[in-house]
Amino acid sequence: MQKVSSWRSTILIVTSMVLVCSSVLFATENGASVFPAGAEGYLMAAAEPGKGATLVQNYNSFYITRQIVDGNGETVSANGFKLTAVANAVKLSHNWGVHFLGGELGSYVAIPNVYQRLSVGGQTYTKDAIGNFNIAPLAVYMHKGMVFQTYELGIEPVGSGYDSGAALNIGQHNIGFTPAYAITVMPNHGKTDLGARIDYVVNDQDHVTHYHSGNELYLTFDAQQHIPVMRSNAMTVGVVGYFYQQVTDDKQNGKTVVATNLNGTQSVGYRGQRFSIGPQVTFPCGSRGGVLVKWNHDTLARNGARGNAVWVEVGIPFSYLHHPKPAESR
Repeated sequence: MQKVSSWRSTILIVTSMVLVCSSVLFATENGASVFPAGAEGYLMAAAEPGKGATLVQNYNSFYITRQIVDGNGETVSANGFKLTAVANAVKLSHNWGVHFLGGELGSYVAIPNVYQRLSVGGQTYTKDAIGNFNIAPLAVYMHKGMVFQTYELGIEPVGSGYDSGAALNIGQHNIGFTPAYAITVMPNHGKTDLGARIDYVVNDQDHVTHYHSGNELYLTFDAQQHIPVMRSNAMTVGVVGYFYQQVTDDKQNGKTVVATNLNGTQSVGYRGQRFSIGPQVTFPCGSRGGVLVKWNHDTLARNGARGNAVWVEVGIPFSYLHHPKPAESR
C-alpha cells in the first residue's frame, strides 16, 4: 500500500471543483444553478487533507454551448446563439483532526470567478464576477482498507454577481443546501479507482423575484486505471461523468412554472435534465503536484443547455495527505 500512498500524494489535484456550472444553463431560475455540476471527477472520497492538514487547490474550466433545448430535447435557441464561460476557482480544505461519527471532521470553501460571453439576437453581452460560493462547514472523512467515504453538508450562499434584470448572470440569488455522500474503492492493489458521488440540492426561494427553483439531484461517477510511468503508477486514464435531474418543479409566486415546447406540448415544472460523459487523464507535475485534464460532452439534455466542457486542473499541496495502511481505519 506504500506505492498507493506515493502516487496519491503526487496527484493531489484530483477532487475537482470546477465552478463553470455557476454559468451553465439548466432549468431553474434564469437557467442556472447554485451547484457546480461535474465538479468532482477522481478520488472523490480519497483526495482529502490528512489529520490536522490544510489543502489549497486551483481549478480552471472552459465551457461552450450553441444549443438550448426544450423539455423534449429539441433545440429552441435562436440562430447565432453562443455562450462561452471561463471559470477559475480556488478551494481551501481543512481536516480538523477531530474524530467524528467514525471518521475525521473537515470543512472546505470554494470561491469561483467566472467570465461569460453571450451572443444572441445580434447582441453580445459579457460579464466577469464572483459566483455562488460552495461551503461545507461539516464534512466527515472515513477510510478503511481500500474503501474511502465522505459525508458532507454543503451550503451555497447568494452569488455576488447576480442581477435579476440583467441579460447575463453569474451566480444565483438564492441559497442552496446540499447534503452529499461520496465513495472511492481502490481494488487491484490501488491501481484501479472506482468512484461515485450523490449530491441533493435543496433550493431556497429568490426573495427578490419570488422564483423558487426546484430541487436537484446530481449523480457523479468515475473509473480510472493507473499506468506505469517511469516506474511509478502516477498517471491514470479513465472515464468520468455525471447525471443531473431536477426532481421538483420550478415555482414563481407559489405557482408551478409551465413552459411550451417546440412542438406545442407543455413542460410542467420546467425540470432540467442532463447526462455528461467523457475521458479523463491525470499525470504528475513535479514531486508533489499534478495535472488533471478532462472533457465532458452533454447528451440527453432537457430544459437547458447542450454543450461541451474542458477542465484543466493543477494542484500543489500545501500539506501532505495522511494515508493509513490498509489494516488501519479512520
